[in-house]
Amino acid sequence: MMWVGVVVFTALVNYGVGEVSPWWSSAVYYRLLVDSFKDGDGDGLGDLKGLSKQISYVRALGADAIILSSLSSKNPDCSQPGIIQHTEIDQRYGNLEEFSNVLEKAKKIELKILITLPLQTISTASEWFKSSADKINGFEDWILWREGTAEEMPQLENGVDTWTWHEDRGAHFGVSGKEALLNLCSEGVAAALAAALCAWLRRGISGVLLNPDFPMEQRCGEQLLRKMVVEALNCARSFNLNTPVILADSSLSPELAAKYYSNSGVGANSVLSRSLTSPVRSNAPEIALAIYADLLYAPDDMAPTWITSIPNENRIATRHSSDMVDAINLLSLILPGSAVIQQGDELGAADTIMEWATSSTCWPSEAVPSAAPFPWDDSPNTGFTAGEPWLPFTSNYKYANAKSEFNRNHSHVGIVRIAAAMRKSPAFGPHLEIKRLGDALAILRWGTAGSLLVLTNLARDQTEAQLSRIHGLPTEMTVAASSTGSSLSTGSHVTIDKTIKLIPGETLLLAGGHRHCGGPGPVDKIANKLSEGWQKINKYFSNI
Repeated sequence: MMWVGVVVFTALVNYGVGEVSPWWSSAVYYRLLVDSFKDGDGDGLGDLKGLSKQISYVRALGADAIILSSLSSKNPDCSQPGIIQHTEIDQRYGNLEEFSNVLEKAKKIELKILITLPLQTISTASEWFKSSADKINGFEDWILWREGTAEEMPQLENGVDTWTWHEDRGAHFGVSGKEALLNLCSEGVAAALAAALCAWLRRGISGVLLNPDFPMEQRCGEQLLRKMVVEALNCARSFNLNTPVILADSSLSPELAAKYYSNSGVGANSVLSRSLTSPVRSNAPEIALAIYADLLYAPDDMAPTWITSIPNENRIATRHSSDMVDAINLLSLILPGSAVIQQGDELGAADTIMEWATSSTCWPSEAVPSAAPFPWDDSPNTGFTAGEPWLPFTSNYKYANAKSEFNRNHSHVGIVRIAAAMRKSPAFGPHLEIKRLGDALAILRWGTAGSLLVLTNLARDQTEAQLSRIHGLPTEMTVAASSTGSSLSTGSHVTIDKTIKLIPGETLLLAGGHRHCGGPGPVDKIANKLSEGWQKINKYFSNI
């Protein structure tokens, strides 16, 4: 069999002698779209009441924290969409009292809450936009303006869909998705966003997800993030709050996104990795290289956060088919750092078909196929709402729903729960090795207490994998979890010296004893050859 090299990492993050790693260093997050999780008042839109009612589901998956979609108040008039006020909760989701109920219930079940705070755009009906358009002192540069005339539109720039003329201001403003672009280079914008973050922290959240990308001048996005981190830490100290976690989401390349890390300074605690979210099915070398890039660009004392899907883009089951659901979920949960399970990916839920949509109501979030309401059961309304849902349900909800999957041990949900639990076991060691075995990808975590191995066939055809080519594995490992359709059931044993045949998408989570390193390994052999070489050289010169 061919192989494409081996990379070995020490995945243990170094926080100093005697220090305990912070909770977020290896957390399992569940990224949740409030609009589509659970409707508590029957209007067809998910809300805080529904979230409070079903929040224990997330904890039952084995998650440590929830990342909520934006709750900020948006304009109910879709002719001027976008955020009106960052610190106010959109009335369609609920109010502060209901948000407090969510936080209280989450605390009882030891589940942390993070929110998403949007940074890039604002509604043209907001006070921020109006004040900037009127050139009120201090607000002049809050919006991305370009001088000119009504007849001459400025050239388009990265991140700008179009330019719109504003008669009173006598200038064009940048637009993305019908919303006005904020100028992230503005000190006033940075201060206002930092103040909004502090307001949310004071309500009791544990952290925030930010996307500071600013294509016009990325340096400004980096500076904005650092200012918000500083102010978040100051806010936590001033009000005696726990240190918040700051996650950075970015569509930039790994080397550019890595600039959001603190790197021994001020910055994000972790950056979300998109290495598992390719819109097309990647092969083992492609995914391995993408993972390497995110690991190697991260600072020595930090690790990426691996996501299973990108919000507003296709879920796993739609972009790759159902046979890849377990592969992506298990890969995200075996890698060093944290993992984010996108809502519905733990079920293998597919996207909806937008042609089925009949509502013309202006909803807070964008209507996209992956925003389909969460399928709680196989009833006509999937247990999501008592009314007409804001979007059509997933196309496979009859069998990919929470009720049916929780009742089956061998399901996508069952595999996520097992893997999430195994992350907390002593076998989830600090060391990492990634290796290609034919068309299969093997990712090994090991330490003194044991070994965990994820083996997955990423190809569209059957492949064979010889585990003995991974040096030092115990002679036998046990199947802790196996994907749907696998011939190896949970609890069965795998002898390392035998060839394993894997159907397309088949994925195994294997557990075993600690890795042994008996006998001369490759490094020992090289060292011996070098030593022999020096001995010959020294002998030669001693005879001259």
